[in-house]
Amino acid sequence: MIDTHLHLLPQLDDGPRTPGEAFELARRLVEVGVREAICTPHFSRRFPTDHERALAAHRDLTGVVSTARLPLRLSLAAEFSSAAVVEASPLELRRRRLSAGHVLVELEPDTPAALVDMATARLAEGGLAPVFAHPERCRAVRSQPHLLDRARGAGALVQIIAPSLVGRSGAATEKAAWQLLESGRADLLASDAHRPRHAERLERALALVRDHLGNSTLRDLTVDNPRRVTTEGGR
Repeated sequence: MIDTHLHLLPQLDDGPRTPGEAFELARRLVEVGVREAICTPHFSRRFPTDHERALAAHRDLTGVVSTARLPLRLSLAAEFSSAAVVEASPLELRRRRLSAGHVLVELEPDTPAALVDMATARLAEGGLAPVFAHPERCRAVRSQPHLLDRARGAGALVQIIAPSLVGRSGAATEKAAWQLLESGRADLLASDAHRPRHAERLERALALVRDHLGNSTLRDLTVDNPRRVTTEGGR
């Protein structure tokens, strides 16, 4: 599996509190089947993560993972809040991107519907496209799923997360996540893991998707489609 959204780097945001906890999370993810992971610390007003600190944390953890011979390839991007993706400079957008062409954009319960089109248009100005994280949590998107259709038509990708599929964010979010999957609107499945115990949620979600939708769909969500956002061009 390629995990395209998780908070693995320690002492940057609300992710692991210590380097040891970060390593334990990495180890648990490998046990579940993750072989590549894009570290996406928050970039928001609450967590204005310094890029140089993130780079240093990424280097440190990569070294520890390598020394321990964990089969896990790590790269670095960021999870932009809805405000940050509109306010950030072109430099910030490009250097914190998932790949040469994608930026992870957080959709929260109260994110306004207009943000979907706004973020898509703003990123397109720089030759980028959004990956919308956990739209199943967003009330506006739940009531107007066609917003995602329009964005996907313009190059955006839709990413649901494991906690939603296993009911950790409530029944409405769980139902919306499965509707996105079953309607073909979801492109990626990520862990959004913050703590070692969160690997169990990913393991359960993978099993549920396999049971309900089959191995081919699971591979699309966790391997084939994620490869579209893991290139390192220009990094």
